[in-house]
Amino acid sequence: MEFQAETKRLLSIVANSLYTDKEVFVRELVSNASDALEKRRYAALTGGGGGGEEAGSNMEISITTNKDANTLTIADTGIGMSREELIDNLGTIARSGTKAFAQNLQEKGEAAANVIGQFGVGFYAVFMVADEVTVYSRKHGSDVAHCWRSTGDGSYALSEATNVEPGTTIVLKLKSTETNFSQRFHIEQNIRKYSNFVGFPITVDGTRVNTLEALWTKSKNEVTVEQHADFYRYVAQAFDDPRYTLHFQADSPLSIRALFYVPQSHMEKWGMARQDRGVHLYSRKVLIQSRCETLLPEWMRFLKGVVDSEDLPLNISRETMQDSLLMRKLSTVLAKRVVKFLQERAKIDQAAFISFYQEFGQYLKEGVYTDFDNKHEIAKLLRFESSRGTPGELISLDDYVGRMKPEQGDEIFWLLAPSRDSALSSAYMESFKAKGVEVLLLYSTVDEFVMTNLMQYSGKSLISAEAAKLAVEDSSASGAAKLSVEEAKGLQEWMTKAVDGVKEVKLSSRLVDSPAIVVGHESASMRRMMTMVESGRAPALPPQTLEINGGHPIIVALAAARKVEPEMASKVASQLFANALIAAGLLDDPRTMLPNVNALLLDLVRPYATAATAASAATAKAD
Repeated sequence: MEFQAETKRLLSIVANSLYTDKEVFVRELVSNASDALEKRRYAALTGGGGGGEEAGSNMEISITTNKDANTLTIADTGIGMSREELIDNLGTIARSGTKAFAQNLQEKGEAAANVIGQFGVGFYAVFMVADEVTVYSRKHGSDVAHCWRSTGDGSYALSEATNVEPGTTIVLKLKSTETNFSQRFHIEQNIRKYSNFVGFPITVDGTRVNTLEALWTKSKNEVTVEQHADFYRYVAQAFDDPRYTLHFQADSPLSIRALFYVPQSHMEKWGMARQDRGVHLYSRKVLIQSRCETLLPEWMRFLKGVVDSEDLPLNISRETMQDSLLMRKLSTVLAKRVVKFLQERAKIDQAAFISFYQEFGQYLKEGVYTDFDNKHEIAKLLRFESSRGTPGELISLDDYVGRMKPEQGDEIFWLLAPSRDSALSSAYMESFKAKGVEVLLLYSTVDEFVMTNLMQYSGKSLISAEAAKLAVEDSSASGAAKLSVEEAKGLQEWMTKAVDGVKEVKLSSRLVDSPAIVVGHESASMRRMMTMVESGRAPALPPQTLEINGGHPIIVALAAARKVEPEMASKVASQLFANALIAAGLLDDPRTMLPNVNALLLDLVRPYATAATAASAATAKAD
């Protein structure tokens, strides 16, 4: 028994449920017309008929709109169809004459890369917008023409026709709700969106619409800078010239023709919403997906351009791909090529790359912590200031590794700070200055994300300067006072009890000019982020470990003061801890330390107030 297809229902499914957007029917009809012209060209070259012997038989697709009659006419001067081919191709749903043509060429060992149709259902998309469709067709080399007519109800009428030129003409009587498709402007926009790069001229009401060439199909040497500039402005809807141009072609492991542009600037830096993807997916020069989201990693959304692949397994509506694994493979190949291209640009012209990095560096950083497959290659593109360089001078991680000192082992050091001055004056930098070890200076919270996600680079660990254990030799001046072992032990025990929030006090081996720092603490930037997540409420700060500089005058004096003036010493110790929290960026509200500061100021000026009161009393007694 054979399956019996309920033609009317099947046609309804194809016309009303297959496509997500009604406007794709124009794309489908134009693609069919392009295939017909391609078949005619092949027939002319092989002597199989269909040459240009008839007068006025130019290779073109012409579209005519009639707003008054609410009709749309699409005509081509292609190979045309005989009566039997009309029955086979239009009277049989899901039979593709183009696919059969391509298979026939393949069997002969010939390529048919310029034909588009695959499934034999695109024509029936017309019934989404038309009440009635009439097709006039005359095959080249034949004197007989035919008329095919249907209302999409599951049947069609077929008869001979007169006064029909070689080729095919399709007349759509549009539904009353689809009048926009009988307007020239709407059809022109449709052609420019979906079929702008079809290889044959397309005219709408006598005016050619597809004037741009598909540059990605050409060799790199065939395309001029001016052509690239014009094409970039079209695809990016921009008015400037591209900063970088990547023209990429490959045949293995996939057939890929890609053209990527890097703009001069982007809108996200002004606080605008996250911008849409800028790369469009084509197959055989016909648009499949505008701003395709799965084509490249999201961090590459600043790129503009097109990708064309003949190997894509399209679904039957030619709007999405069937094989997600193959799509991921395509995405992987493209992403690696883009990263490699940027690496090449960085070597060729460092100044131009630094200009690019200052504009688009945030996207590269996003790539490090979101693109697991490429993060180590993307990291080669990162640039930072360093303690060794001059203000504004940016270096790469490779530059840093190339001048590392033996004493820092396999550790790359970095410090997050609001500014360069703040970083260089930080207590955490003292041991690095003393030993001449270079530190990368980071100024943005996202930079810390980058370092913590990257973790390693070139076999070396990325370590925050705040967490580093870089000891320095005792640099105290000869004869300068410093704590003895017993004094240090006593002070440590006393401070642990006297200062709230301190769980442990240690003698530091890394401080030179500062009296104290907190160590082993959480990231200040992460803490600020958690504060935002918690609607502005900072999470409770856990008890901290405090390191003190046993040779600093304040610490030496504090050790003595705690015995003779314990109350004042307790205030000083609390202020030292608050200062250390500020240096680490952990003091959520500086106003909390004001009472202690005011109390210390009062202790400082109280002797003068007592002396002034005594002098005033003496003067009054004399009077």
